[in-house]
Amino acid sequence: MKSGSFRIRLALLAAALSGAVLAGFGAYAWWVVHDIKVADIDSDLISSAERESMRFLPPPEWARFAENVLPRSLGIREPAHVLLLVENRFGEIVFESGNWPAGIDSSKLPWPKAKLPPWPPDFSRPPPRIPPATAKYEASANGTTWRFGLAATPHSRIAIAVGMDEMRLGMDRVRNGFLLAAPAALAFLALGAWFLSGRALKPVRELGQSIRGISAQKLDQRLPVIRDREFAVLAEGINEMLERLEKSFTQASRFSADASHELKTPLTILQGQIERAISQVEAGSPMQAMLGSILDEARRLSSISRKLLLLSQADAGRLRLQLTPFDLSREVEELVEDTRMMAPALLVSVKLPEGITIRADADLMRQLLVNLVSNAVKYNLQNGWIRIGLERTEQVVQVEISNSSSGIAPESREKIFERFYRTDASRSRNVDGVGLGLSLAREIARAHGGDLVLLDSPRGEVSFRLSLPC
Repeated sequence: MKSGSFRIRLALLAAALSGAVLAGFGAYAWWVVHDIKVADIDSDLISSAERESMRFLPPPEWARFAENVLPRSLGIREPAHVLLLVENRFGEIVFESGNWPAGIDSSKLPWPKAKLPPWPPDFSRPPPRIPPATAKYEASANGTTWRFGLAATPHSRIAIAVGMDEMRLGMDRVRNGFLLAAPAALAFLALGAWFLSGRALKPVRELGQSIRGISAQKLDQRLPVIRDREFAVLAEGINEMLERLEKSFTQASRFSADASHELKTPLTILQGQIERAISQVEAGSPMQAMLGSILDEARRLSSISRKLLLLSQADAGRLRLQLTPFDLSREVEELVEDTRMMAPALLVSVKLPEGITIRADADLMRQLLVNLVSNAVKYNLQNGWIRIGLERTEQVVQVEISNSSSGIAPESREKIFERFYRTDASRSRNVDGVGLGLSLAREIARAHGGDLVLLDSPRGEVSFRLSLPC
């Protein structure tokens, strides 16, 4: 999609930017949730350790507590994921969970220093409540990370730990859910960006459609006013350019048409006087030959003037067509007979169905056919050939004219219909012509709703195809 290429790039850029923001936000949110969960676990562990450090229970009671009460209070489903260690004031172990990891040395836990009551004691007041000293700690053993809450009083020390595997499994589920949802979110964002970019580029498409509707015959048209300020500046600039282009094109067309029109009468008079002078001089004399050469140049100049007038009318959209039934088969047949008489050295073959009639301007259509055939004669090889084919389909009539040739250079194929363009080969062979015949032929074809194109032909051959509506 041509116009969609920028739209696609815009949508992909928006999706990539949104994806980067989404990935960054997802990573940040994951770490925030992770830190909050760890902080909540630390808070629960410290609170439980503080609370339980004030108890004095025998080992059997601590065992029941570690097996039943403590996991529920921490919200842990599996007792094996909870550790409990109780020591007395002398550092002797009162209770240690049976599942205590071998890789964690309980004697090397970083116990906080217990807070002591003030000394000497003030017996006039009730003894103050001394809160336990607390600390948090993390250790790993056998691939499992344990988070500890430590509490110490002058009479005991207690450590409570939970395994982080369950929390990390939960965080993994959050991450995997995000990774699964991210592609769908990105696709939705890309679709939204595609839709929004299409809405944003709608004025540009409208400008493009309006510009495509402006041709050399419609330079007086202007682009509509656009409400969006950014695109309004573009439309105003194009309208200003069209105004300057219309003025220049009108002046050039008027000059070409006026010059051709003004030359028509003097050239007609000049031809008449030369013909009269030729009839008055001695036949076969050098003067008659010189006057004949001058007459040929005057006729050539008159032909150029007429072609320029027709081209200027076509450019301005004022090429008026007098459409009448035109027997294309008969006209091509007569043209073939004339060609055989003018160029007897050329082998002319024809494929000509009878009765093919179209609606066309007779004078202009004859001019078109003459231009094509004369072009095939001029740019032919010595003792070469010309092949003319006429074919009718349901919608178009096609005339294909081919001739033997030394070929057309690739760089010349693109310019073959330009005005006053002549190939290097035609210049080197001094072929008569100024490079207007093919350009005029195509303009006449297009004025009739058809076209004239140069076909891809085998080496040593040049072919043109004229297509006209039935």
